[in-house]
Amino acid sequence: MGKVNTASWFATGIKQSLNKKETITSATYFGSGRISNPDNYNFFNKQSIYVLNEEISHRFKKNWKYALAISYRWQNKFKTTHPYELDTPKARQELRLYGRFYYLNSYKILDYSFSYRPEIRFFYNPDFKSATKNTQFRSRIRAKGSFNLNALKTRRIIISSEFLFSTTKTINWSKFEYQESRFCLYYSLIFPSEKIRLNFGYMNQLVGKKTITDAHYLAFDIILKNPF
Repeated sequence: MGKVNTASWFATGIKQSLNKKETITSATYFGSGRISNPDNYNFFNKQSIYVLNEEISHRFKKNWKYALAISYRWQNKFKTTHPYELDTPKARQELRLYGRFYYLNSYKILDYSFSYRPEIRFFYNPDFKSATKNTQFRSRIRAKGSFNLNALKTRRIIISSEFLFSTTKTINWSKFEYQESRFCLYYSLIFPSEKIRLNFGYMNQLVGKKTITDAHYLAFDIILKNPF
C-alpha cells in the first residue's frame, strides 16, 4: 500500500474445489486496506485500497502446483504534506495478471513451500487513461512454513519471507532490480464443520536498498471452503 508507517488489511474469500480429487481449486477474494498518515501510526486512519482477485490453481503432482490469476485494484493516492489530502489524480487503478509456481513438501509437524510468482501490472488513472508509470513486470520469490499445532491441523503458525524484483515502464523500461522484502507471521484457525478458516497476522515490509522504509501491517482474513 505504498510507503506508510502502518496499515491494516481485511479480506474475505471463497476457496472452491473444481474437481472430485480437489487438485483444481478456485480462490476468489475481496480485500480492503487502510493506512496511517506519515506523521502517525494509526493502522486505520484512512482508506487506501480495494482489491478483487480470482486465482485458479492446479496441483498436478504431489509436490508441485501452479496457479493463474487476474486481479483488479483501486488505490487512493494522497499528498505527502499535511493535511495529507487526496492527490491529483486522486487514485490509481491496476489490472494485474500473474502466475505462481510452487514446490510443496512436509516434515513432521512442518508443511513448507517455495514459490516463484511472475506478474505483469497495468496502471491507469481514475478515467482509465494510462498513468505516467503505466506498466510493471515484477518477480516475487517466497519461502513459507506452516507449523501444525494439533493432529487435525486445524491450528497453525505460519511464517513466510518474500523478496520482490521489478522493472517499470514510463517512456522506457527501468533497470530490473530488487525493490522490497516482506516478512509475515500468521496464526490460522480452521473450523471444519463450518468450512471456515480465520487468519490473524502481521507483516513487516522493508522497501528500498540504501534508504529503507519500514512499514507494519495488521491483517485479518476469513475464508469459506467449498460452500458450493
